[in-house]
Amino acid sequence: MNNDKPAAILVVSFGTTHPVTFERCIAATERAIAARFPEHPVYRAFTSGVVIRRLKEKRGIAVDTVAEALARIAEDGFTRVAVQPTLILSGIEYEKMRKTIAGYPNMRAATGRPLIGKNEDCAEAAAILMEENPLAPGEALMLMGHGTEHAANDVYRAMQAEFDRGGYRAFIGTVEGTPSFAEAVARLAASGASRARLLPLMFVAGDHAKNDMAGAGEGSLLSLVQQAGIEAEPILRGLGESKAIQSLYATRAEAALREVMA
Repeated sequence: MNNDKPAAILVVSFGTTHPVTFERCIAATERAIAARFPEHPVYRAFTSGVVIRRLKEKRGIAVDTVAEALARIAEDGFTRVAVQPTLILSGIEYEKMRKTIAGYPNMRAATGRPLIGKNEDCAEAAAILMEENPLAPGEALMLMGHGTEHAANDVYRAMQAEFDRGGYRAFIGTVEGTPSFAEAVARLAASGASRARLLPLMFVAGDHAKNDMAGAGEGSLLSLVQQAGIEAEPILRGLGESKAIQSLYATRAEAALREVMA
């Protein structure tokens, strides 16, 4: 095995079965990272076994698990890897990924932070979101996060606090955590906004964005906003489509590369 080889980069995403959002978010971010570090080969892995299985069964597309990708990287002669997740939080999927990486003691690895892995990350992410979504008078931004039972869910509160500190008319509601949709809509109504743009606070705009955010069913974010008497416009665009977010992930990967190459 050639120890003179540069470190490989492994980009880890939850995954999606939607071809368009895959190309615009996951593949686009991988390309941005590859363009930043042309001397380091970039590999792909998904954390969702369900997504991996469905892609294989329905489209004949094979995507590695984290373990399979690490094995492939080792087979290709690399002994060092910088792992960059496209995850939003340091939650359950992140911990599973870290545990898998720790199971490869012969591979020196360093892991980059998720988008808002720490409270300190919120300011940068909030600034990007507001710059890319300028609001007209009377308009607000409603962001839908996934939410989790993991303690990492607290970062949504930190992100909301960052919006509040910046004087941004932006509110976060989550599908499975806190703040809830009801809490977010109550804050939206209290803000006096007459119109809201709904945007996923998720790397890809997949089933949650289409159903829980933009769906017509009772309990969707769209329905709740409309029931509050506020005009709503759902935007099915994952954060991974943002060039600035792609660049931010590349910067996180750079930190992991410096660590693993030191």
